[in-house]
Amino acid sequence: MAEQGEPLSERELAVLVCLVDGSTNREIAQTLDISPNTVKVHLRNIFTKLGVSSRTEATTVAIQQGLLTVPTVGELDGDGPSFSSSAEDQTADQDNEDTGAGESGTQLNWRWLLLGLVILIAISVGVVAGAILSNNGTIEQTPETQLTTELFIEEPMGSSNWLVSRSLPSGRANMAVAAIGLDLYMIGGEVDAGVVNLVDVFETDSLQWTSMSPKPTAATDTSAAVLFGEIYVPGGRLADGRATAVVEAYSPANDAWRPIAPLPFPIAGSLALSDGENLYVLGGWDGQEYLDSALVYDAESDAWRSLPSLEQPRAQAAGGVVGDRLYVIGGWDGQSNLTTCEYFDLLQESWLPCDEPVQPRAGAGAAVVNNNTLYLLGGSESNEMPFGEVYDLQTEEWRSLEMPMSETLKSWQDLGVVNVETRIYALGGRQGDEILDDSYVLITFTHRTFLPAVGGDS
Repeated sequence: MAEQGEPLSERELAVLVCLVDGSTNREIAQTLDISPNTVKVHLRNIFTKLGVSSRTEATTVAIQQGLLTVPTVGELDGDGPSFSSSAEDQTADQDNEDTGAGESGTQLNWRWLLLGLVILIAISVGVVAGAILSNNGTIEQTPETQLTTELFIEEPMGSSNWLVSRSLPSGRANMAVAAIGLDLYMIGGEVDAGVVNLVDVFETDSLQWTSMSPKPTAATDTSAAVLFGEIYVPGGRLADGRATAVVEAYSPANDAWRPIAPLPFPIAGSLALSDGENLYVLGGWDGQEYLDSALVYDAESDAWRSLPSLEQPRAQAAGGVVGDRLYVIGGWDGQSNLTTCEYFDLLQESWLPCDEPVQPRAGAGAAVVNNNTLYLLGGSESNEMPFGEVYDLQTEEWRSLEMPMSETLKSWQDLGVVNVETRIYALGGRQGDEILDDSYVLITFTHRTFLPAVGGDS
């Protein structure tokens, strides 16, 4: 496990040189003859050891610490910056430098000149930036970098359209999940040891899990939505049981977190949805009461405002966005699981009822596929896990969905459900007191429905 302040290994220094050269992860992998996943691990270790969260910061700190040498004007036609693994090596390199202006001085590599200017500017503001990060970016728990590299093949579950995918790095429940491109992200939640701030990404094309920069605030009972390429995680429940108003956004491109305007009041167990322009936080629990609140966040003004209230106060509801409608289904009102279904019409800014599913559910997961079908999975606390349900948003009818994992899972709550294109991933969750590390995939374009068993003679 890498720790801040540790010296970089020779391989990490080599990766750092490629990084400064502007190489992508794939280009670094080709240059050093390693896999892209190994590059990611080295980058995580570099960022941790240097105490940074971006490539620019890594470059700046490396220059400050003498790990990299910015070429002088007479060296700008060379191969880029040099690196050293010790002070003695660096001194030796400096003794061997060619200080003549000669012909090389007239063949400037402007990329390195620009890099030098950027680094000088970055160093001049580095102290201020470091203070901001230390004040606002306190990490409550730093995970050990995890990377799965062994080959894995998803296995079909009988003749169904379900597959068993690679298990989670560890059992997780009540976490936020979101997908960007072909990657799905699992944020916060609970493990056997308690509430965590872990962030893990699953690359669905390579079937590999990798740890990313942890969330500054550890929280569970959260949900997430994607807005302008970032993953927003509003509120949640802290380790001491309190609901929080903290909202944090994660940038996968930079592997970095930033705070945004807090919620007007603490909320845990809410449903976060995005229509691509705004972020919505619906229902939840404030630590004392179950809420019917509906809030919308405007990224341009970094501000929240209230919308008309839900018809039914509840937490741990599931739902999704279809066109100009925000669907909210099921949940817990403090006494029982619900079947209540309602949607918010964004054009009219009003709530309207929709056809209710058969099974009451709380702590379920939902995903919308092809902008016309909503899948509802899990959410049972009984001794027999319910079948899934599929809502056809054109006919406005529910139908049952086969779930072969019910043979071993007798109840299933607090799972993460997210779709990557037409594949739906059902991750982790809880069966009774057991936190699960299971991962399943539903292939939806050939989905099958079934009629649940009914008592009585045929």
